[in-house]
Amino acid sequence: MENYLTIEELAVYLKLAEQTIRRWVLNREIPFHKIRKVIRFRVSEIEKWIDNDGVYKQKQNNASSQDEISESDLFDGKIQESDGN
Repeated sequence: MENYLTIEELAVYLKLAEQTIRRWVLNREIPFHKIRKVIRFRVSEIEKWIDNDGVYKQKQNNASSQDEISESDLFDGKIQESDGN
């Protein structure tokens, strides 16, 4: 079975901020899977994405399952921290 990562795990894996990963998901710039209201990343797809210089072309048949992405989907049930603004 293939390994899947959370947003937090992917941020550590790529050595990036979690907010960067969330923004990429919202803008559909990175391959991801929405399982009910949870976002996950397949390691093999992330590796291909990296090898392709971070260019992601979403498959048409996969687009419908990911059409609705809300910010709450990006926090795995965690309360979003305020940035003080």
